[in-house]
Amino acid sequence: MLISSQPFKRTLLLSATLLSLAVPFSVNAHDHDDSDKEPEKPKQIILVIADGMGHPFVSAYRYFKDGRNHTMAADVEQTIFDRYLVGSASTYPADDTLVTDSAASATALATGVKTYNGAISVDADGNPIPTIMHKARDLGWQTAAIATTRVTHATPASFFTHVPSRRMEDEIADQFAVVDDNGLPMFDLLLGSGRKHFVLEDENGNRVSHLRTLNNRGVRVVESYEQLQTQQRLPLLGLFHDDAFPFVIDDQKRLELMAREGLRLLGNSEKPFVLMIEASMVDWCGHANDIACAMHEMAELDDLMLFLEEYAEGRDDTQIILTADHSTGGLTLGADGDYKFRAGDIHNVGRSLRVMATELNDMPAVDWDAYIDEYLPFTLTTEHQTALTDVAASTSERRRAEIQAILIDIVRFHTGAGWTTGGHTGEDVPVIAIGPWSENFKGAQDHIDIATQLIDWVQN
Repeated sequence: MLISSQPFKRTLLLSATLLSLAVPFSVNAHDHDDSDKEPEKPKQIILVIADGMGHPFVSAYRYFKDGRNHTMAADVEQTIFDRYLVGSASTYPADDTLVTDSAASATALATGVKTYNGAISVDADGNPIPTIMHKARDLGWQTAAIATTRVTHATPASFFTHVPSRRMEDEIADQFAVVDDNGLPMFDLLLGSGRKHFVLEDENGNRVSHLRTLNNRGVRVVESYEQLQTQQRLPLLGLFHDDAFPFVIDDQKRLELMAREGLRLLGNSEKPFVLMIEASMVDWCGHANDIACAMHEMAELDDLMLFLEEYAEGRDDTQIILTADHSTGGLTLGADGDYKFRAGDIHNVGRSLRVMATELNDMPAVDWDAYIDEYLPFTLTTEHQTALTDVAASTSERRRAEIQAILIDIVRFHTGAGWTTGGHTGEDVPVIAIGPWSENFKGAQDHIDIATQLIDWVQN
């Protein structure tokens, strides 16, 4: 059964009415003509989804950015996430779990309708649900999405496509390749990764390239950031990796660059736009129980939001909303009953634990000590040394995963960052807003309340 929700803030209308009655009549109230009035709704809607970013990630990042392990004063500075925090959102799906996955939550944020885990903008019976992107496009708006994951992954896919299972990424790519009667794609701008789902073999072994098809239909296709920076018009598809993006801690920041170039291209038209930006890899770090990895992804998100704050400054037509689809990992600041969170020490971790485990698994055991000392420079306990020695001698098929589990425990012991699960958790997530209409997102709400507001701005 589908679940609907009404906004939590009906009292705002009554409050505004009472306030207007309380203001005495003044001739000056009518001195300005209509051209001086602020717009009734935004013409540029930017929805940022930080996949997996529950409240603990925001708290942890504040201390990580500060960089110290302790302070005697109330001098830990707020981050941009703290400064613009306006409320929180519940995330439950329309099934019996109360814990959402990215597909159901993205569907709720894209359509204003709750559905089951795994669904990509279809209802419980598998019927397609129109998304904000479809409605915006029909009304002449530009539509765009940027992600640090495959564009066929759950969140970006839910804003444009319809399939009963998020696992159907080849079918999602098929839908992205469809053009309308005018030869136009369903998107104006789409940036992320996932080339492997756009170039594949059919059942007869013939090579099928959606990239070539789209390019022949007037869609610019780029495969590097350098190519992106030279583009001057839309529509455009940018796929920068065959599969997933590397973690920021192992590579470089890229989200601000993609957003900057995307907004430049969208700004070449006077049309309004809806832009969804997903900071995708916070979630992947949470699944890996890797606090250093997660904090570097949060730092990339920080850079993005600072840029968007600058972009929106002085504008009266832009609204930015940042939220999460869910929280991941059950992050705890102060694990195992030990009252400590040594955020400063997290900066000492030099690579993601997944990459470290993979590289250790592939190298001779004699080189392990030097490698660990370089990228995980903590004094190892006797228990951790013994565990590493034992796994180094192992021939288990699960050796890589066993190495990673030991690395997670080493970081947990030294930093106090703990985890309760390798999956998602069901607590509410932050809602952060920048722009003249931020009051609309104040207080407690649900994902579909956010979607309903955004869709209302597009349609009315």
